[in-house]
Amino acid sequence: MTKLVMLLPILKFEELERRTAQECKSIAREGVQVQVVSLEEGPASIECEYDVVAAEPGILRAAKDAEKSGADACMISCFGDPGIDAAREVAGIPIIGAAETSMHLASMLGQRFSIITVLPQVKPRMWNRARIYGLACKIASIRDIQMPVLELDKNWKKIEQRLFEESKTAIERDGAQVITLGCTGMVGMAASLQRDLWEASYRVPVIDPVHAMIKYAEGLIDMKLSYSRITYPLPPAKKR
Repeated sequence: MTKLVMLLPILKFEELERRTAQECKSIAREGVQVQVVSLEEGPASIECEYDVVAAEPGILRAAKDAEKSGADACMISCFGDPGIDAAREVAGIPIIGAAETSMHLASMLGQRFSIITVLPQVKPRMWNRARIYGLACKIASIRDIQMPVLELDKNWKKIEQRLFEESKTAIERDGAQVITLGCTGMVGMAASLQRDLWEASYRVPVIDPVHAMIKYAEGLIDMKLSYSRITYPLPPAKKR
């Protein structure tokens, strides 16, 4: 049995945990168990750099706990990829980021892609991560639906409509050839968005970051690969 940990780097949010667990179960192949966990201490959501810093200590603890529990990989379920570099240093299992995985996948499915996220203030971090990943030149645009993370469960139809409108604009005006959702709180929305776009004659793929992380994790485990210790060395032993 392969064990994966899907870490929601926020305080417990029962509805999001439920949806995430449901999607993980539907996409993970037979023989793969996905455990969804949240932080005991940290922010209620991640929508700015202050939230990222508040979440990082809990992320590092959770990454180490995942390894100790026998997990084969840990996925950080936030499109800002908070704490990912430090977590890769402290843990000896693959630590997988939503943005990094989705952006690289999007770059292979078309020449230019757009990210549809929640709020304007999260865009600078996404651009920064894209530059780190060497993919900023592939981004057609980063658009938002003007919806805080904690409200994503309150009006599903309204969110679906906003996702469609922003995706349509990204394709028509910005030249996007691929769409990736830019918040893992939108888990489960990619399939309906792709269907709506295709029905409107916009035949582009739509990426769900949670799905992408699970399939990437499965592939790394199958190939017995993990992150380079030259890039992510173990932290030196000293007082902290």
